[in-house]
Amino acid sequence: MTTRSVKRLDELTQSVPPARDLWPAISAAIEADKAANAALASGARRFGWRPAAALAAAVALVTVGVYIGKAISPPVTTTAMQPSTHAPEQVPTAFERDANYRKQRDALIADVQKRLQAMPAAEREKVSHSLQTLRDSITDIEKALGRDPANALLQELLVSSCQEEMRALTAVREAGNQET
Repeated sequence: MTTRSVKRLDELTQSVPPARDLWPAISAAIEADKAANAALASGARRFGWRPAAALAAAVALVTVGVYIGKAISPPVTTTAMQPSTHAPEQVPTAFERDANYRKQRDALIADVQKRLQAMPAAEREKVSHSLQTLRDSITDIEKALGRDPANALLQELLVSSCQEEMRALTAVREAGNQET
């Protein structure tokens, strides 16, 4: 191969074949790209229904939840106050019920304190700790009710906790009666 000196552009050779044929590699790359795009497109078509199905399932769950909520909630009825023709029943007021409850609770606590003094130290510690936990829970619920007095769940929780305290106090008193 001889080199010759070129002084002008038109002296260059007009047609120079490449050292190797590049088209097969370019063609293979184009075909591979087409195949990859086709696979993605078919995958998208195959899984394209999943978001729609998930949305439909979510709507169905919300609907079922609403129906269940309506079914388990107590019906709200409004009745007009009508004058009674018979004698009113003697129903204790909330204050009287509360006073009666406090009186019974105080009597139970006094009795339980006597029973606790007669218990062995380890047992007394466990029972005292359990009763204190119940009292702390009741105090916490009462504080929460002070912030949100209309909260029915807290009201129910308070009643349940007070009943549990009364059961515990009664159990301690009865256990002391069985020992003597």
